[in-house]
Formats: sequence, C-alpha cells, structure tokens
Amino acid sequence: MTIRHSSARQRKGRRRLKRTFITGLGLIFIFLAGFGGYSLANSSFFDLKEIKVAGNEVLSQDELIQLSGLRIGTNLLKVSRQQVAESVQAHPYVKEVDVRRSLPNKIEIRIAERSPMALISGDQRYLILDGEGYCIAEVGLAAAESWTLPSIRCSSEAMDLLPGEKTENDGVLAALALIEKLDPFFLENILEFDAPSAEKLAVINIDGLPVYFGPPENLDRKLQYYEELLIKNKEQCNAQTLNYVDLRYDTQPILSRK
Repeated sequence: MTIRHSSARQRKGRRRLKRTFITGLGLIFIFLAGFGGYSLANSSFFDLKEIKVAGNEVLSQDELIQLSGLRIGTNLLKVSRQQVAESVQAHPYVKEVDVRRSLPNKIEIRIAERSPMALISGDQRYLILDGEGYCIAEVGLAAAESWTLPSIRCSSEAMDLLPGEKTENDGVLAALALIEKLDPFFLENILEFDAPSAEKLAVINIDGLPVYFGPPENLDRKLQYYEELLIKNKEQCNAQTLNYVDLRYDTQPILSRK
C-alpha cells in the first residue's frame, strides 16, 4: 500500500510539473508574440510613404493633404481614419469623404465636392450655394459678377450664413428647388430669382417681368404654364403688356395686364 501510494504521488507530481512547464511555455510564447507584434507595429515597416487623393476637381491635392493632417513617415497603424475624414470634411467645398488604408504604407482620401448652383446676394454680401443650400464660399462683388450662376436676391436674414453652414431660409430653399428643375433653355430667359420668402418667390424675366412661383409644389404644372405663356407667346405676354404673372394657385395663371 505504501509503494502504491508513493507511486500515485509521483505521477501526480509529474503531471503538475508538466502543466507548469506548458503554462510557462505558453506565457513565454504570448510574451514573445506580443513583443514581436509591438516591435513590428512600431517599426518603419508601417511608416506612411504615399498619400493618394481622388475625386477632387476644385480643391488641390496639396490643400487636401494639408487639411488631413497626415505626414509622410507617420505610423499608419496609429492614424485615425475618422479624424482624417472629419478634418477634410471641415472644408465647405467637401461633401463626402472616404479614407482607406492600404497596408503597409499607403493611404487614400476619396472626396466628393459640392457643386455650385446659385449665387445669393443681400446686405452687400455674395454667397455661393450648392443645391442643398450649403454655403460653399463668400466672394466679393467682382468675383460675383464673373460667376455664371443663377442669381437669387434674398432677405437679410438669409445672408446670415458662413461658409460650411446650411441655409434654413424657406425662400432660398424654394428658389434652389426651382433652379434644380430648370434646364439652360429656361435659365436663358431669367434675369434673377427674387426670394424674400417661399410664398413670395418670383422669377424676374430678362425683360423685367415678375412671375410668381411661390413654394416648390406643383413645379411641373407651373413650368408648363410658364413655357406656354412666356416662351411660346412672349410676343403677347411680356413686360410691355403685363405687370406680373402669378402661378401660385391651383386655378389658371393670373395675368395682371397693363
């Protein structure tokens, strides 16, 4: 009995030593793997060597790289893609940003730029807006006159806007919705858009005739009336024969004759 008991204790001791040895080897392996991974992650293998920019037409590659805050030689694994995207999207001209890593040492910034749709003016300020109502830039009078964009005359409240901000003015938004529906054929006959409010939105024809469109509902019907009256019959319907045309109601157009 004594011999059997001693043999059992020896076997148990050997199993304990084996488990301890295996555990020790595992810890050493984990340590070496972690140390190796840390060394690799912090080595020059992942140093940024190339920054690609795509989708830009107005903004230069150098400008976008400067906005991103990226620097050649930075460890790519330590770059926050979200932070880079937010930094680039802070520019008023940038609509969307996608930042992609290409391991081990490249990164690509893809952007979509905002497209200028209209120039709004008031209080001696001139702002360029895209179709969603975002202010892309503020320009001076000389630059404003050089832009071939539809012009919107609006209230002073609508001009309280900085580059990168979106207008909430219903008059300006109604004018933008109308401009988006117009093709160059229509725009050729328009001098400007008068947008003190959505309800009072008017198109000022090139001969000075006001045509009231109002809110951006039933635009297809209103444009059909506009084409029939003021383009196909412009010899009879113009600023010399009419005070204004009102298309805001569901009834037939209202013509105020001189």
